[in-house]
Amino acid sequence: MNKELKKDIADFSKKLVDKDNFLAVSHHDADGISACAIMVDVLGKLSRKVDFMIIKQLDSSTITRVKESSEEMTDPRVVFTDMGSGQLSLIEKNIEDFYVIDHHPPSRKERHSREINPHFYGYDGGGDVSGSGMAYFVAKSLGYRDMADIAIVGAVGDMQDYNGKLHSLNRIILEDGADEGILKLGHDLRIFGRQSRPLPQMLAFCSDPFIPGLTGEVIACRDFIEDLGIELMNGEGNFRSYVELSEEERKDISTALYTRMLDFNTPEFIIHGMFGEVYSLLKEKKGTELRDAKEFATLMNACGRQEKSEIGVRVCLGDREKYLKKARYLLQTHRKMLRDGLENLKAWGVREMPCLYYFDAGMCINESVIGVVAGMAYGARIIPPNKPILALADDKDDASKVKVSSRANWGLVRRGIHLGNAMRIACEKLGGEGGGHDIAAGARIPKDAKEKFLEIANEIFERQLK
Repeated sequence: MNKELKKDIADFSKKLVDKDNFLAVSHHDADGISACAIMVDVLGKLSRKVDFMIIKQLDSSTITRVKESSEEMTDPRVVFTDMGSGQLSLIEKNIEDFYVIDHHPPSRKERHSREINPHFYGYDGGGDVSGSGMAYFVAKSLGYRDMADIAIVGAVGDMQDYNGKLHSLNRIILEDGADEGILKLGHDLRIFGRQSRPLPQMLAFCSDPFIPGLTGEVIACRDFIEDLGIELMNGEGNFRSYVELSEEERKDISTALYTRMLDFNTPEFIIHGMFGEVYSLLKEKKGTELRDAKEFATLMNACGRQEKSEIGVRVCLGDREKYLKKARYLLQTHRKMLRDGLENLKAWGVREMPCLYYFDAGMCINESVIGVVAGMAYGARIIPPNKPILALADDKDDASKVKVSSRANWGLVRRGIHLGNAMRIACEKLGGEGGGHDIAAGARIPKDAKEKFLEIANEIFERQLK
């Protein structure tokens, strides 16, 4: 970390905590939930009173809710995490006492005195550090490093390990976590269920990526494993999980999966995404979702997408009884919605423009998961990796609006695609609200502007790809 950023975080942190009452406001994804939990934790340790609220996006509608909530408190300071840098004007008009801890591209060239964002220091918030990572650095500056594991959950949830590992400022958090004895780094297969699912189910329920002949086929997965000479059951008569396998057995499965994906002409970037660094949370029980950062992040995303983000925050803060049970139930519901959404997309197909793919789900796929389904379209090989994909869904909170979720892959990003810029520019021309990262972004636009929005986005992508 460069000296200027370190110094400014220290100054920012000291000013931040010079009040007694706080309202933490954050985004509803895994990164935002983790960032919120880190702030609630550190403020609580400093004997500050803190409430929190989680929102889908910060816009003209939700800022009113934030304002009303803050007015119910006694002289509060509103702390925005994982959001705010792109909406500073909106915040200034509505909130008198605020601080912003964000990693998204800022809307202004100069840093606000009550804002901390890595972009002002030459770091990329899309890959160098997440929103929860920035919240962690604030907590660290105040003397607390024990939430490093939750910051890594947020980073993984934000797909910052896109090339198989975390890097840059995220490595500092990993090192802190290792020093604290709460994080362990390994190199292995990166599929959901390594810790928590029986081996056949881990493969059969894998939809990102889609494994030809195995995804959705439990019997075929059992045969696949047994053909490798690997025992399915442990000595207690239960199915073994992936983490129970020996190093040699893991290597055999990884090699066989790699070969299988090649045999079915799976794009190289999809195959490589299956392997890389894995991060174990050592405070958590072995064989549970919380032991693996990727699984933990998926659990948090499920809470957010099912509009129960407060459950995710409580789990991050240490609840392992009531709220964890609720989170697991939400995960089941969430994954069913994703499977149904992907099946719908396979049946519908997508429409194509010169520089993008798109589909309009209307009310058939919930807006809360539409972006996840769009991103899974690459791994499921519904679309090739040569263009971004835009997914449209009706906004259930406003019948006159449409939610747009855009997804790309790192091959497209390397060629020049920046979805966040594209969404922001297109929205500026149509009176909508949009932004985000290079690989994932979103927008909210008038329903009658859908066709024009797609045309503008296509033109922007064409320029970006030149």
